[in-house]
Amino acid sequence: MTLLRQAPRLYRYLKMRQEKISARVVFVLIGMNIAACSNIQKVHSPAPEATGSFHLTREMAQFEFGCSNLRAEREAQQQEIQRLQKLLAEKEAYIRSQEVRQQDQQKTLQETSDRAAHAQVRLRRLATRPAAASTIAEVEMVMENLKSSSFTDSELILQIQAQRLLGAAATAYTVDNYAAAMDYASQAREFINMMRSNRARKASDPHHVTVLFQVPIPLRASVDSKLREKPGLKARILGVLKKESIMTAEAYRGEWLQIVTADGRSGWIFSTLVEAQVPHGVEMVAK
Repeated sequence: MTLLRQAPRLYRYLKMRQEKISARVVFVLIGMNIAACSNIQKVHSPAPEATGSFHLTREMAQFEFGCSNLRAEREAQQQEIQRLQKLLAEKEAYIRSQEVRQQDQQKTLQETSDRAAHAQVRLRRLATRPAAASTIAEVEMVMENLKSSSFTDSELILQIQAQRLLGAAATAYTVDNYAAAMDYASQAREFINMMRSNRARKASDPHHVTVLFQVPIPLRASVDSKLREKPGLKARILGVLKKESIMTAEAYRGEWLQIVTADGRSGWIFSTLVEAQVPHGVEMVAK
């Protein structure tokens, strides 16, 4: 472009010196200048290609960013699937354990029912007037011996329950129902044995063991009570037994009773929260 601007000046110069350079040479020089300018423009023409390359690089970066997000989302989905699979496996294991526990409870309930039925049959076979009188007298004597010592709060409640059962036994005896008399007297004796056993274990060994009742004891909740998986206030709560709920005590550990509810649930309840089932109208005080 500089040479093209200088062309008029060059022309004037050459015109002044016509004797040395012809006009044809002038036109040749001017043509060469124009060709040179055209070549210079062609050299600078690739500039638009640089702009296109920039757009392509930006699109590639966006594509890579999108792929990275997809990979992150896929990893998050995979982790969520694994978490849900683990949760499902835990739920299935819990359901299986509950099914096994329910089967064990049904088995325990059946065994308790069978033991209670056998005890009732045995009592009926032995239910004679002399046998009933002897059983009631034996329990009354043990009860009198216990009264000579002091009671803890829980022992006092057990003693009251035993006294109620003993009173029901005496009432049944007076109406010649010797089987019921022996049944109530045997239940009273189980409560008394529980108190005596706990006293002996506290003196010799502070660790309690589970002791089966020889005769299952029908009970009902005296207040709304918590049914626990194991004996102890920190044990897991299985449910709440409403007041007047019916249950059967089949064993004890310390001051806790292992019971089976009327609907087949098995667990532990504190002994002060229940009372003996004595029919309405039966005298509560032993003669």
